[in-house]
Amino acid sequence: MRRLQLQRRRSEVRRSGPRRLWYARVALLLSLTVGLLVAGVSGQEQPATRRPRPAAPAPVEKTPEPVQDYHYDAQGLRDPLKSLVKDGASEERRAPPDPTRPLGPLERFDISALKLVGIVWGELGRKALIKAPDGKSYFATLETYMGKYSGKVIVIESDHLVIEEQYLNAEDKIVLKTLTVPLRRKDKKEG
Repeated sequence: MRRLQLQRRRSEVRRSGPRRLWYARVALLLSLTVGLLVAGVSGQEQPATRRPRPAAPAPVEKTPEPVQDYHYDAQGLRDPLKSLVKDGASEERRAPPDPTRPLGPLERFDISALKLVGIVWGELGRKALIKAPDGKSYFATLETYMGKYSGKVIVIESDHLVIEEQYLNAEDKIVLKTLTVPLRRKDKKEG
């Protein structure tokens, strides 16, 4: 039994031997590293003494000038609090019709509500047959006004109608835009 105990102790010593050796090596390595760092820090040269800067000249006292009252004149300038981006440009930014010209029957409706159902041409020129939302049909020729926003027929082709409408740009100037209304073939919904 003693023999077994001695063998166990010897094996424990053998096992702990390499561990102790490893710990000793790590401790030695750390001490050398710290020693080199301390030697490097203490071996640095002290910063050179700085020369004193020349004294700045004494500030000259300025006499305060009389302050004039500021007055903002907004005449002819845009409102600084008004948004630069305009909302609802499609409906609100269309130019209103000319108040001196009498309105035709096609000017009571929006252009999107009018349907081009036929085009007739002959010796007297081309005429477009337009169906209004009220169920009535109207003929339109060149220079006929239609739509709520001064749309004017400028071209009548065999398969479409070109209308020129007036819009207001960001600077409230009138800009002309063209719309094409295609000829509607017989729809399945309509009879």
